[in-house]
Amino acid sequence: MTKVCAFCDAKPQYLDRQTGLYVCLEHARLEVVARGQRPPAPKLDIRPATEADHDRVEELALYFWDETCVDCFDRQYDVLACPAILACEGKEVVGLASYAIEKGWQAVVLVMLNVLPEFQGRSAGRDLLDSMRDIAKAHSLKRILVVTSNDDLPALSLYQRYGFQITGIIPELIADDHGSEFPGFSGIMVRDEIRLVYHVMPA
Repeated sequence: MTKVCAFCDAKPQYLDRQTGLYVCLEHARLEVVARGQRPPAPKLDIRPATEADHDRVEELALYFWDETCVDCFDRQYDVLACPAILACEGKEVVGLASYAIEKGWQAVVLVMLNVLPEFQGRSAGRDLLDSMRDIAKAHSLKRILVVTSNDDLPALSLYQRYGFQITGIIPELIADDHGSEFPGFSGIMVRDEIRLVYHVMPA
């Protein structure tokens, strides 16, 4: 995780698949492009996290979020205390989905889902969501719940293509939690929490 954005010294969060450049939140853009017929990239291995992965999980949380505690659905979750499913390239952990079982809500709460930019475009996000769906089914839970911020257009695209539906928008919640709004993806100011649900079983 030593790469920097192609346009500044910030840490990259995304890979531009057209140019191969790494880009940070500020320099990332989302544009309409035709779906090409690129040859499929090799998939990453997906496995549950173990105690031995603790330091790597912390490293990834700090890389993407600069913190290990995540606020969502009016609760705070510690990523380091949550179970997780990992995406791996050989022995290297390159992405993760951490989650919490909320039986009272009949749901799995997806706390964090991120993949390092150099490993994006290899279906890891979808494969990690498949694992969340399998976990929900194994616990007889009806839903997967997730929140994202109003600026995170790539996440909103991933979740909705997978089948999540937007259930609510809480205006200014993220800005209030952080003391003010702040720039996010493509310079969009981060303000609002967007809540989504995926129905694993009929309601």
